[in-house]
Amino acid sequence: MADTVDINELGRSIDPKSLSDEQLLATLGTALRDGDPADVDPSLFARLVKGASKQQLATVMASDVRGPVLQAIFGRMSEFYSSKGAGGNRQVVHWHIKDGDVQDSFETVLHGGTCTVTEGTSEEPRTALTMPGTEFLRIVTNNANPVTLFMTRKLKVAGDVGFATALQKMFQIPSA
Repeated sequence: MADTVDINELGRSIDPKSLSDEQLLATLGTALRDGDPADVDPSLFARLVKGASKQQLATVMASDVRGPVLQAIFGRMSEFYSSKGAGGNRQVVHWHIKDGDVQDSFETVLHGGTCTVTEGTSEEPRTALTMPGTEFLRIVTNNANPVTLFMTRKLKVAGDVGFATALQKMFQIPSA
């Protein structure tokens, strides 16, 4: 097994690019799969994503750590929801994280000042977002501009594009 680095130390003072892919995976696996994802500070995770190379992020999203990473992010999404700009109507958003033949889908329902997340999709969405895992990690850690990703076709939007652009204002995204 590869040597692990404490996730908090990694986020604070260690350059993720100095780690091998195996060390990065072992560290994330220990923190997210074997530990409690709630113990991982979102700002530290954002710094980790910011410092990691695109190849390292792709390796994470192609590994068995993908599921725990997505579960940790979507599992905490309601903590960062701010109904600012959401309006009073029930809004459904589908998130499709697609890498090759692998796709994970989640549904967020924004209503009454709350954000409810479920794995899979069941309701008709107001908007649906499809993107590669690397770009998803960058967006949810405030390390990429969704409008730029949309313009460069790395983020696909179906449904209400205007509402999709307002989503970023509805979440207090932890930054690096």
